[in-house]
Amino acid sequence: MKKLIWITFFSALFVVNLLAMAADYFGGVYIAIPYRLVMILAITLIGTIFGGAWVLMRTAEQEQARPGPIQSVKPEPTSDDEQR
Repeated sequence: MKKLIWITFFSALFVVNLLAMAADYFGGVYIAIPYRLVMILAITLIGTIFGGAWVLMRTAEQEQARPGPIQSVKPEPTSDDEQR
């Protein structure tokens, strides 16, 4: 998971700075550093959420049921339940 976060962060860093340079060169629009940082962190956060969900789905697909009968265990009443 840590590797996923770093890959997402560096990809966002590269893409945002590349787009900011292109906007400055072709359009004459300068994007300030704080706005770049916000975009980088937002892309990293969103990418990490989707990447983490993908890892969980992949893990859930590999999960197998345990063999044998399923036994339902009824919890014992506690002293708090008896006082009510």
